[in-house]
Amino acid sequence: MSSNLIEVLVPIPLLEKFSYLLPKDLHSNPPKPGSRVIVPFGKRTLVGVVWKIDTEKGNKERKYKYIKEILDLEPLLDKESLELADWASRYYHHPLGEVISYFFPPSLRKGKEAKFLEAKFFELTNKGEFFDLAELSRAPIQRKALELFRSKKEFSQISAKAYGISSSALNALLTKGLISKYTRELTPYKKQDKSSVGSGKKKLNEEQQYAVDSLNKAKDGNTVFLLNGITGSGKTEVYLQAIKNIISQGRQALVLIPEIGLAPQAEERFKRYFGERVLSFHSAKNEREKLDAWLGASKGLVDIIIGTRSSIFMPMKNIGLIVVDEEHDLSFKQAERFRYSARDMALYRAKIKNIPIVLASATPSLETLNNSLVDKYKVLNLTKRATGAKLPKYIPVGLRGKELHEGLSDELVGLTEEELTKGNQVLIFLNRRGYAPSLICRSCGWVSNCERCDAHMTVHTSPLRLHCHHCEAQKEKPKSCPSCSANDFQSYGYGTARVEEFLKKRFSKFPVLRIDSDTTKKKDSLNSYLSSIKEGKPMILLGTQLLAKGHHFPDVTLVGILDADSGLFSADFRGSERVAQLMTQVAGRAGRDKKPGKVILQSYCPEHPQIEELITGSYETFALTLLEERKSAKTPPFSFQAKIQAESPNSYISRDFINDLLISIKKNGALSKELRLVGPLPSIMEKKSGVFRWEVNVFSTNRKSLHEFLDLSQALLYRPSTSKKVRWSLDIDPISVM
Repeated sequence: MSSNLIEVLVPIPLLEKFSYLLPKDLHSNPPKPGSRVIVPFGKRTLVGVVWKIDTEKGNKERKYKYIKEILDLEPLLDKESLELADWASRYYHHPLGEVISYFFPPSLRKGKEAKFLEAKFFELTNKGEFFDLAELSRAPIQRKALELFRSKKEFSQISAKAYGISSSALNALLTKGLISKYTRELTPYKKQDKSSVGSGKKKLNEEQQYAVDSLNKAKDGNTVFLLNGITGSGKTEVYLQAIKNIISQGRQALVLIPEIGLAPQAEERFKRYFGERVLSFHSAKNEREKLDAWLGASKGLVDIIIGTRSSIFMPMKNIGLIVVDEEHDLSFKQAERFRYSARDMALYRAKIKNIPIVLASATPSLETLNNSLVDKYKVLNLTKRATGAKLPKYIPVGLRGKELHEGLSDELVGLTEEELTKGNQVLIFLNRRGYAPSLICRSCGWVSNCERCDAHMTVHTSPLRLHCHHCEAQKEKPKSCPSCSANDFQSYGYGTARVEEFLKKRFSKFPVLRIDSDTTKKKDSLNSYLSSIKEGKPMILLGTQLLAKGHHFPDVTLVGILDADSGLFSADFRGSERVAQLMTQVAGRAGRDKKPGKVILQSYCPEHPQIEELITGSYETFALTLLEERKSAKTPPFSFQAKIQAESPNSYISRDFINDLLISIKKNGALSKELRLVGPLPSIMEKKSGVFRWEVNVFSTNRKSLHEFLDLSQALLYRPSTSKKVRWSLDIDPISVM
């Protein structure tokens, strides 16, 4: 048995690594770990990644297949990327072969070359340099082309045509050996004068300067910083100046942002500050753009990558700083398949590279806040707004017994008119898109429930339809009631489209911009809205959480939060934290510049302790109270959590699957006293997308005990017979109960 076995990872949901033989002609130059190979797998051929050269002799009883092709002479992934992949696979209990695929852009996963776009070029040969032009007297076009080559030496195929050199003339000169042809990668990045970097920097206040100085001192070690600044305190300017210091040393920075919608304005701001060696990376980019960004970062040709959660996998030649902006945001956690947290992977990546990392937020997650309280993270507080403006004033409005105008109280309508008349902008926040949450028959009480989910179908008007926001099912609005045949429907509740309809009628003299996922589907539509807002004209901004994240609206003086109660009575123990974060972030859009701001907070429970805490205190005092509650309940961050979920077309099958799994684990003695199991229970939304879901949540104050339990669970779940009737998932550090 040959010892020339290569251990290869393939992108399939199996835990094993697979060994392949190396053809004899490649024994002297085997592929290196981190390079791609083409391998046979069953009846398919797959693009795999070399994990290691196997020095063992292998199993004599087994017949090994040969690698078909080596795609990369040099590894595309460095040692740190392989280490990060290995940790992520073990921590999230997900197959390494699938995890490693996330480190490549789509084109490289498909086996395409790791090259920038190539173009054909033609250059003058020595023969062409000294060739007697008189010999081309009967070919004037060739003569003219050769004269152009002597003046310019080389042309790309495109530029040759632009100069009037035809394909036939080029071919003739090639045949005569007067020019030669070659291909060259078009590297889209130029060298940059580091002295010009950061030329647009702003003057910092004392707190900001202290934060920048602290970050600069930590350049050679793995320190985790919590940049805890109130909304409008200039957190971005702090890490911009810290990045300037990193780039001046010839190193790179990775900036993670929560939403694609923030990428264009972030990229624009960074380019104004740092020049053109800044790129964004997210799902809205095409394959070519993604590959160019990936290559630019891995070759050290790009100084800064700004990206959403998938950017955490991008190899960077000389990374010196990682920033996670709005670190509390749920978007950093992937909700399906490989359920990783980009924030937590960023923390481990910084640890591997021994570099500082900045977690920036006005509303830190309780996990991050607790780590700062126990001195795991160094806190940099920004307690003043960078412009000198004061925080907005909260005005609670109780809704009990009041008549509302499509969700707006008289107080909010009156203040909106007042601010618009003054020439200011008003932001109305409702985290519910569509026209109305449900359609009801007033004759018999029929409700527009989704047939595939335990949820109502939302009424949409453009076009008129019913739409489930959980499974994306859509159907026409019924002409008559499916239950009693009456035609007496009422749209119950209100969404952004319905509120927009009222605002346009009530404030007809002023533009109303509705910004939600329905109105921003077209490319660059969000940028167009943001450009209109920047003009500063009086208008109403109406939207969902798309408006709450990281935007600077200097002319917004009034924010109206229509439904402050949503989430306060959630079955999710994280519900209160999320509501507080969202309300604080939305409120922070008001009064950010010279004009003072106000926040109308509409609630049916204005005396609720958590509402009162936000109004009279701050997010941090609110969060400290929540931490005490979590500590008493032994929920994260005072315990570690994992969720195992099963789904099938039959509720009993899903339930029995979880039950049988727990029985098997118990037989193997992996249910230690340190584990607390909640379930099996149906998920809060048991039926979703046509399947029934059951789950068990596992809590432990000891991380090792939890992962020992998960190791055995994983081994049992990946048995070939396991998934015949159900689809299951493992979620480590889950953040959603849906």
